[in-house]
Amino acid sequence: MTTTTDSTSKTTKTETTTTSIAEPPAMESSKRNPISVAVVGGGIGGLTLALGLLKYPHLDVQIYEAAHSFGEIGAGVAIGPNSQRALRLIGDHAWNAFEKHATPNGWKSYADVFIEYVAGKGEQDGEVIQSQKTPGGMQSVHRAHFLDELVKGVPTERAHFNKRLQSVEDKEGSGVVLHFKDGTTVTADAVVGADGIHSITREFLLGERDISAHSMFAGSVAYRGLVPMDKAVEKLGAKYAENSRMLCGPGKAILSYPIALGKILNVAVIDFEYPAWEDEKWIKPASHDQLERLFTGWGQRAHDLVELLDSPNLAVWAMRDDLPASTYAVGRVAMMGDAAHASTPFQGQGAGQAIEDALVLETLLGRVHDLKHIPNAFAAYDQVRKPRSQRVVKTSREAGALFGMMAEGVGSDLQKIGERAQNRMHWIWNRDLGKQNSEAVALFEESL
Repeated sequence: MTTTTDSTSKTTKTETTTTSIAEPPAMESSKRNPISVAVVGGGIGGLTLALGLLKYPHLDVQIYEAAHSFGEIGAGVAIGPNSQRALRLIGDHAWNAFEKHATPNGWKSYADVFIEYVAGKGEQDGEVIQSQKTPGGMQSVHRAHFLDELVKGVPTERAHFNKRLQSVEDKEGSGVVLHFKDGTTVTADAVVGADGIHSITREFLLGERDISAHSMFAGSVAYRGLVPMDKAVEKLGAKYAENSRMLCGPGKAILSYPIALGKILNVAVIDFEYPAWEDEKWIKPASHDQLERLFTGWGQRAHDLVELLDSPNLAVWAMRDDLPASTYAVGRVAMMGDAAHASTPFQGQGAGQAIEDALVLETLLGRVHDLKHIPNAFAAYDQVRKPRSQRVVKTSREAGALFGMMAEGVGSDLQKIGERAQNRMHWIWNRDLGKQNSEAVALFEESL
């Protein structure tokens, strides 16, 4: 079982089929203590993992969240076809939480459109570059609403708050010790770090001095805002406001799509040419005048979108991502989501890849009935998830360059942008997640 002690010491057509896999063999749980799994971080990735692990009676899952309660900054998040299938496979509660808050495009003519890319500057202003399509189109959620729904599936006694991780200590033979900043410690048989972009788990796994142990500024920023849909329709017109669009131009873009069952328009203004980020904090206040100046010479639609973000609370967010990590796991400690492969948001896969991580991890840990096999499970997870998720990080940067009209050999050529945009997401969306699970299980079983 997980143990907690007080301590002041510190240690530094879209594919829809999935390959089914057999359930893990039953065990005589009454004769063995449960295997304790500590999940560090209660965001979308950590919670979906916990929901998956709760299916297994032989696992004792506990979640440790740095904040005083589960919560996310309110903003939109895209849930692509691959992510939706992962939620279904994780379980009914995870799927139902998504289904309750899933928001499609508002118009039937946009039912299968993921994003429509539109030119926003010069003679080509307003010209459609490409309508990127997948069955079901854009499905998004209000991040905070989705998280609130996921939380309902986690028993309150398994959630621990104000637990900001300070260090990790793997004591061979006696478990992994987590040291929190409040002076308490927790010992668990296995630890999964879902502790985000400033991950202490990542530093432990890679070494604090390793350049890849820390996320880096990706060269772009976003000014984000949520706009009441009636206000957006009045300013932009219903067709633009109620469907997912990205207004593209040299070095800039404006992404918008409906969330909260169509009641809110999520808007992100992206500057791909921001100078080096030197602030310690990755979010800082911004002025509306500063934002307006970015779009000098752009068409009216861009200025209308910028005007919708006129707020005294306007902030600019540094886009960060990770250099490829050499591993996602060492021994009985693993990392997932942004801790493992933080990405820019230009493919809408940040949450999606965390959910895929959760699916593979819960599948593997569900088959661990002996403590000595935990490293085998984590090694299989690493082998299966690392290549795909790191490719997502790389191609997301490439997507930003493409839609910011900065891609080499493409630039502002709308025809070339459209050709590259058309099918570039298919390898992500069409992944057979059942097969991915089967591959991970086979690797695990072969290693025993």
